[in-house]
Amino acid sequence: MYDIEQDRIIYRKNTLHLQGVFSFCLKKGVLMISYTQSDNSRLFTSDCRLVLPRLTRQGVKVQTCITSPPYYGLRDYGCDGQIGLEPTVNEYVGNLVEVFRMVRDVLADDGTLWLNLGDSYAGSGKGRNADGSPFSGYQDSFQTSTQLTGRLKAFSFNEVKSTPLSDGLKAKDLIGIPWRVALALQADGWYLRQDIIWHKTNPMPESVTDRCVRSHEYLFLLSKSSRYYFDHEAIREPSDSYGRPGANRQNDFCRTKGKYTATPNPGQRATQHRSNREHTPARPLRNKRSVWPVSTVAARHDHLAAFPPKLIEPCILAGSRPGDVVLDPFSGSGTVAETANRLGRKWIGIELNPAFVNLHEQRTAQQAIGF
Repeated sequence: MYDIEQDRIIYRKNTLHLQGVFSFCLKKGVLMISYTQSDNSRLFTSDCRLVLPRLTRQGVKVQTCITSPPYYGLRDYGCDGQIGLEPTVNEYVGNLVEVFRMVRDVLADDGTLWLNLGDSYAGSGKGRNADGSPFSGYQDSFQTSTQLTGRLKAFSFNEVKSTPLSDGLKAKDLIGIPWRVALALQADGWYLRQDIIWHKTNPMPESVTDRCVRSHEYLFLLSKSSRYYFDHEAIREPSDSYGRPGANRQNDFCRTKGKYTATPNPGQRATQHRSNREHTPARPLRNKRSVWPVSTVAARHDHLAAFPPKLIEPCILAGSRPGDVVLDPFSGSGTVAETANRLGRKWIGIELNPAFVNLHEQRTAQQAIGF
């Protein structure tokens, strides 16, 4: 039985190893972690490095973790110790390794981690493109200054303007953050199972003239063990290579003796299917490929959700069963939680910025538990 009192976590200031995690939450020498709860799903408002060890001590287990951490240096939320503002890339990578080591502690033995990370250029403002424009796919909580609601302005943040040229990087170098993190996680004990390409079918325009416009990000599939739960049947996709060229159109059939197939026999002509004739569908299902065409979408909460539900759905369907728990330690406005709800899964979300809690609750139809 879940005990609310057990999650009224108070850390004395002199024992807190993470300094300055949301300084406005520090009152009288304590840091409080607040949360909302509904139907065994929970949202914690705090640094995930404080919440995850507590969940481990409680014996909490999740089946899969789906998340998009803060991109390197895109936003400054005004609290020391936040992930994404480290002075060097190596420190950023190290902090993410620490977080996902804690995630591994609450992950089921046959569980998976689905990790979305975007890249950035050295000397260009960390989370920005080389021409200075914002990176075209920030995480779920991405905001532009003109899109901030009044509630979010109460917890405003500053854009980071420049990137220290550390770790041997030169100006205009593509930092390679996704692979740096993925390989570091592999070295830390994770099984790196696959790199999935998120192909953005509607990428944000860029004004650069010395390279191509970026239209993809990485989604890494990692596992805790060599054998893990993965329901490939749940994410099968229509085949586009069945039969003759052009047969992938569902109204494309051919005339036979009372039957209709996707591929005509010699001497027979193709004809459009009619409702009173037997036919064979022209596009059977195949195992899902590793390039996922998914467009970015403008969410209904005055912010750009660059971690779209269509990207999250296959991760949830393949990585969990109905009723399983899905974890997002960088929950933002709650896209993972909302999608998990819709697909019949429970969820645990952790978000550092209280400004997003209201949006999160709206999307998951929750009522906050007051403190």
